[in-house]
Amino acid sequence: MKNVRIVAMMLLPIMVGCSSIQKSIISLESKYQYNAGFYLLDPSTNKVLINYRSDRYFTPASNTKVYTLFAANAVLPDSIPAFRYLETDTALVVWGLADPSFLNPLLPQGGGYSFLASQDKIVLSKSNFEGERFGAGWSWDDYNGAYAQELTSFPIYGNSVYFNVDSINQDLVISPSVFKDSTQLDQGETYAVNRAEYANLFKVELGNCDDCERIRPIHFSDKTLRDLLQDTLHIPIEINTIPLPFNAKTFYSMPTDSVLKLMMQESDNFMAEHLLLGVAGVLTDTLSTNIGIREVGKKMESFMPNKLVWRDGSGLSRYNLVTPQNMVALWQQLYNDMGEERLFSLISAGGERGTLEHWFKAETPYIYGKTGTLSNVFSLSGFLIAKSGKRLIFSYTNNNYPVSSSDIKKEMELILRDVYEKY
Repeated sequence: MKNVRIVAMMLLPIMVGCSSIQKSIISLESKYQYNAGFYLLDPSTNKVLINYRSDRYFTPASNTKVYTLFAANAVLPDSIPAFRYLETDTALVVWGLADPSFLNPLLPQGGGYSFLASQDKIVLSKSNFEGERFGAGWSWDDYNGAYAQELTSFPIYGNSVYFNVDSINQDLVISPSVFKDSTQLDQGETYAVNRAEYANLFKVELGNCDDCERIRPIHFSDKTLRDLLQDTLHIPIEINTIPLPFNAKTFYSMPTDSVLKLMMQESDNFMAEHLLLGVAGVLTDTLSTNIGIREVGKKMESFMPNKLVWRDGSGLSRYNLVTPQNMVALWQQLYNDMGEERLFSLISAGGERGTLEHWFKAETPYIYGKTGTLSNVFSLSGFLIAKSGKRLIFSYTNNNYPVSSSDIKKEMELILRDVYEKY
C-alpha cells in the first residue's frame, strides 16, 4: 500500500488540470505500472486536444506498417512491379522485385505466372537483393512463426508452407506439395507443426484442433527456390547472380491497393516487408530495406516533429521507435495525399473489418486505423470520427505492461469511446 500511495502522490501534480480523458489514461498507466503516450489532434483547426507524453518514444509494433503504407503510396505505381526481365536466345533472364503476390493464396493472381510459364527456360538472378533473411532487430526464435517469413527477391506462395487438416476425411493437406516428402507425421493430443531452424524439415503432430490451418515459413536456399519454381512453372530454372542491366523491362502484376489493403487490415508482415523492398527497387537498382527507409525517410522527416527511428517494414523489429506526435503527423499526411475514401478503404474499421473487427463495435464505425501488437506492447493510431462528426487523428501507445493485451484494450476502448462522446 505504501508504494501505491507514493505513486499516487507522484501522479497528483500531473493530473491536476488534466481533462477527464487524460486522467483516465494516467490512471490506467498507473494501475498496470507501464508507459503510455497519447496525442489527439483536430486537423480542421490544428488544435491539440489531448497531449500526454506525445514526444516520448515507444515501441510501435505493427503501427510501423503505417510508415510502409506511406512509402508504398509515395513510390509504387498503381500496379505492383513484379520483376524485371531480359529476353535472350536461350532463356528469359529475371530479376525479382519482391512482389509478394506471386502464387500467394491470399491474393488473386496477376499475369506473372502465365508469362513465366510460357517460357522455355528461366534464369533467375539474385544480384539485386541486398540484406539478410530476417530484418534487423527480429527475434531469432520467430523462424517457426506464421508471421516471420524470410525476405527474398522473388517471393513465392507467400514464402510459406500451408498445413490443413481436411474436415471431412481428416487427411493432412500440404501446399506446396513439394514439401510432403520432408514432413514427418506423428500423433499427439493437439495439432502442432514445427520446422527445423535451418532446413525445410517439418514435424506434424496430428491431434485435436478447431482452426486446423498452420502456416510455417519456408527456409530458402538456391536449391529450394529452384525446386519450387520448377515444380510450379514446369520449365527449367537456373539461379545465378547476373547483374541487372539498365535496359531490362518491367513486368507488373496486380493493383497495388489490393496488396496494401491486405497488409493494413490483416497486419500482414510478409506483405509489408516485401512492399518496402519493392519501394527500394523502384527508387534504386537494389532491393534493400535500409535503402527504402533511407530514401523515403528523407521525405517523412520534412513533416515529422520528432526524429525518425525506423528499421523494418512490418514492426517485428524492436529497434523501431515512434512518438505519438510522429504517428499523428504521418496519418495527417496520408489523409492529405490519399483522401478519406481511399485511405479508409485500406485500413481497419472498428467493429467491422481487419484487426479491429472485434473491437470498438458501433452501429457506424468511428475508429479507422492500425493496431500494433508485440509482447507487452499494444499501439493504436488513426482516425476517430467523433459524435459531432469531427474527424480527429490520434495515437495511443502502450509499452511494457505486465498483463494481457486484452486487459489494456478493454480499458482503451472505454477511453476512446469517451473521446467519441465528448468531441
